[in-house]
Amino acid sequence: MNFIDIAELNISTELNVLKRDTQRNSLLLYQHKGDFFADNTRIGNANQKDAYAKFLKVLEKAKKDNSDLVLTPEYSCPVSIITNIIATEDIQPLTNKIWILGGESISKEELGQLSDTNQENVLVYFENDVLDSNKRYLDPLYYIFRGVHNGVTKLIVLIQFKTRHMGVWSDDVERNNLIEGNNIYIIKNSNTSVRLISFICSEAMNVRTDLSQQVKKDILWDDMPFLILHPQINPDPSHQNFVDFRKFILDTEKKEVISLNWGLNTFFNGKNWYSARGNTARSGIFFKTDELNYDNSRLIRNHRKGLFFLHISKNKFVYYFDGVPELFHIENPPVHINEGEAPQRRREGPEVMEIYHFGNAASTFDLIQATDDKHLQFFEDRGVANHFLLNADNSIVDKERLINISTGKINGKLENKWYEVIYLKSFNLKEADECNCRMTYVEDTYDSSETIRTLNCANLIELDQAILPNKSQYPESIKDLTQYNIILSYSHDASTYKYKYNLTNDKGEIRKATICYLGNVSVSQVNNTYDELQKLFEEGTEGKRRIVVFYKNGTEIRSKYDEDAGSITNPSNDNSSIF
Repeated sequence: MNFIDIAELNISTELNVLKRDTQRNSLLLYQHKGDFFADNTRIGNANQKDAYAKFLKVLEKAKKDNSDLVLTPEYSCPVSIITNIIATEDIQPLTNKIWILGGESISKEELGQLSDTNQENVLVYFENDVLDSNKRYLDPLYYIFRGVHNGVTKLIVLIQFKTRHMGVWSDDVERNNLIEGNNIYIIKNSNTSVRLISFICSEAMNVRTDLSQQVKKDILWDDMPFLILHPQINPDPSHQNFVDFRKFILDTEKKEVISLNWGLNTFFNGKNWYSARGNTARSGIFFKTDELNYDNSRLIRNHRKGLFFLHISKNKFVYYFDGVPELFHIENPPVHINEGEAPQRRREGPEVMEIYHFGNAASTFDLIQATDDKHLQFFEDRGVANHFLLNADNSIVDKERLINISTGKINGKLENKWYEVIYLKSFNLKEADECNCRMTYVEDTYDSSETIRTLNCANLIELDQAILPNKSQYPESIKDLTQYNIILSYSHDASTYKYKYNLTNDKGEIRKATICYLGNVSVSQVNNTYDELQKLFEEGTEGKRRIVVFYKNGTEIRSKYDEDAGSITNPSNDNSSIF
C-alpha cells in the first residue's frame, strides 16, 4: 500500500465530514442487497438494471437531503451510475459533500472510457499503472466530491483500487482475475482537519503490516483524527482477521471506523450469502469517546430503528446495523472536535434519524417506522415463557437488566451503578472475538454468541418455570414469599431500588428479594456470585439478607443464602414496601 495525500495530486477540498466543529454530520449509509455475481468476466450485481435504479434513487435522496457523506458497500455500484454522475450535473454531489461508492468490478477498457470523460470541469483520476496488468478487472472505490485541481474548481472522481484480493469465492475468482492497485488515498481539508481513508474488504488483513511505524509517522497516524471507511461484501464480517483490524484501529486515539456490508437477503449463485457464517452483515460504526450519551431513551430509539449498541471497553463502542433495512440516515459527531467550548464538544455517538427499504419497485423507498429485532421470537422459539421478557412494551434495557441479575452476571463493586448500560455484562462485546452476549439483539448466529444465549435461556427457564413455582425449594431467608404467587419480573418502580430486586407478586408489586440461578457450576462460582450480589447492598440492610443463589449439583437444586436470616412472616395486608 502506498498512502497518497490528495495534496500530492494538486487536489484540495473542504468537506463538512472532515471538519472538527461541534455540528453533527449527516450520513447516508446504503446497505445494498440483491443477487451477487462473480465469475472470470466481472463481479457485481446479477441484475444491473435493478441495481442502477436503486443507486439512482439513493443518490437523488442524498442530494435532496443534503447529506454530508454517502457510503455504499464493495462491488455494489454499476459503472453506468458513475458515467451518469459525470455527465449529469443534477445528480452530482453538492459543495462540501462527498459520495464514496463501492463499485462493481471495472475492466481496463471501461476504465479507459471513464478517463476519456475528463474535461475542464471534471477530473477522473486513478493510478495508470493498473492498465499494464494482464489480469481482467479491478475493484474500484469512487470518491466523488467537488474540489480544486490545479487552481480550477471541478467535480473530482478519485478512483482507489483494492490492493489485496480475498479469494473467498469458488475457484478463487477474485484472486485469479483481480488487478490489484497500490494507492490508498488520504482526503483532508487541511493539515489540521480530520483525515478520510478507506480500506476495501480484505485489505483490512494487511493494514497492520502496511501501516508501518515509518508510514504512521509520515501520515501523522498517531496524532491526527482519521475517519476510516471499510466497504465490503463479506459473508463472515467477524472473521478473526477483521476483528483484529478493528482492534488495531481503535488502539489509537481519534479514530472511527464505519464498516458497511451488503445487507441480509443477499444471494450468491442462488444461495443465501450469509447463511453459513453467522447469518449477519454486521455493518457498524466503531468509535471511541469518553462522552457517550448513556440516555436509555436514545439508546432505545436507536434500537427500534435498527442500530444496536454494545460497549467494547470503558471508551470503545459499536453500533451494529440491523441487516434488513437498506438505507440508514444517521447523524454523527466528527471524529474529533477542537472548536467551541468544552461543553459543546461532546461526542455522544451516532443517532439514527430514518431508515428505509425499497418497495416492490426498485425506484421507490418506503420509510420504516421500527425494525423487528426478533428477540421475542427468539425467546418463544426456545421455550422462554416469562411474561416480563415476552412483553413487547417493556424496555429492552430492563429486559437485559433482568437477565443479567437473574443469571448472576453482575459486578457488585459498582453498587448503585451496576444496572447502567455501560456496565451491564450482556452489553459487553468481547474484544477478542466480537462475541455478542445480548439477548435482545440476536441477528448473528456465531457459535460463541449462540452458546451464551442457549445457556442464558436454559437458566432463565429453570429459574422461572421450575424453581419459582416449587415453593418447597425456597430457603428460610425468603420463606415468607411462599404465600404469594411470585414472578420473575421488575415492578414499575424498580428504578427506585436500582433494579436490585427481581421479584414481584402477581399484581406487579415489588417483593424485596434477589434471586438467580447458575446451573451446574462449582461451589466457588456460587460463592463468588453470592458475594457479588451482597456488594449491591449496604451493610445492615435487609436486602443483603434476602439474596438466594440457586444452582444445580448433579440433578439436585441447591441454594446459597444467608442461613442466619430467619423466616419473616408478612401480615395478610399485601404491603409491597415491607419484607
